[in-house]
Amino acid sequence: MKTVAIIGVGLMGGSLGIVLKHFTKKGQRQYEVIGIGRNLTSLKLAKDKNAVDGYSTDISAVSCADIVFICSPVDTVVNIYTEVAKYVRKKTIICDIGSIKFNIDEQIKKIQKENSNYPCFIGCHPMAGMEQNGIEYASIDIYNNATVVITSDSQDRNVKIISKLWKDIGCKIIFMSAKEHDETVAFTSHLPHIIAFSFYKMFKEKNSLNKNIGNLVAGSFKSVTRVAKSSPQMWLPIFLNNKENLKLLSKQLCEQMKEFVNCFDDEQKLKDILYKSVNNENK
Repeated sequence: MKTVAIIGVGLMGGSLGIVLKHFTKKGQRQYEVIGIGRNLTSLKLAKDKNAVDGYSTDISAVSCADIVFICSPVDTVVNIYTEVAKYVRKKTIICDIGSIKFNIDEQIKKIQKENSNYPCFIGCHPMAGMEQNGIEYASIDIYNNATVVITSDSQDRNVKIISKLWKDIGCKIIFMSAKEHDETVAFTSHLPHIIAFSFYKMFKEKNSLNKNIGNLVAGSFKSVTRVAKSSPQMWLPIFLNNKENLKLLSKQLCEQMKEFVNCFDDEQKLKDILYKSVNNENK
């Protein structure tokens, strides 16, 4: 049985612990899970939710782990890697699950060049989650059928071990460079969050002047603003670490909006934009 240490047992880390603890092969558990964090109340709740076998507030508890998952905000990953590397064996595999990869990978590569005895690092990003945060929302279903991006060499022995772990819990694996990953998720994940945060900010400003606005929201409003409930503490470092890609995409979106607005006085042009924006079956 492999020992997996999870640093940060919130929504994603806690859910990972739950599904790893439930995974069996021929009736035998394959992973023991240790939760590590600063909040003792959250760690105790993780134990109650069957997300961990044991827990500690001491980072040195990673010393017995075969695999370490850093499940904390992206701006903390590099520092946590450096701290964990002091306690684990050279053959221990350290991973993260962050939404940005390039800056993290580049910084850790520099650290490893200066410290040849430090363990490997494998960047992972499961395309999963929800707008709520915290161990109380952790679920065995979050990773089911999720796509996991791995930004390390697919032929590396340690990468194969981590790929197997993700497949064990029902995930699909794709490999790409950290640069390509950040460019892609900037459009598919980060930009939609910018849109949601911006639109909800606009709603709050208008609602403060006209309380009837809040009484007239329906399905489309809820769809657009759902992810605006996401944690600013988590998303601020994501935006900052992927800002160059997001600047470009945000400018492109603004150009799209300008084009839309400029067509309001031209029915045919507006119609063309609408039909280009929907699925073919809706024509």
